[in-house]
Amino acid sequence: MTERDLQDKIATIILTLLGLFIAYQLLKVILGGSWQSESIIIAFLVFNLGLSWKINSNIWKVKTKLEGHMGWHKGKDSK
Repeated sequence: MTERDLQDKIATIILTLLGLFIAYQLLKVILGGSWQSESIIIAFLVFNLGLSWKINSNIWKVKTKLEGHMGWHKGKDSK
């Protein structure tokens, strides 16, 4: 496992925990209130930013692999 894979797994775990915590807080607000609505909106924005970053890093990996594969078909070095 490379360092990059480890970082991706850690980021996924952190995002999952953050999402579960936000869902818990949202349930508490619906059932009687815990956070202010502004705090929940900011938490969702931070969660959305994290998910966007994670999706973008996955797209970057696929693009890199695809460029290497296409380079192989063109006879270029794919490293």
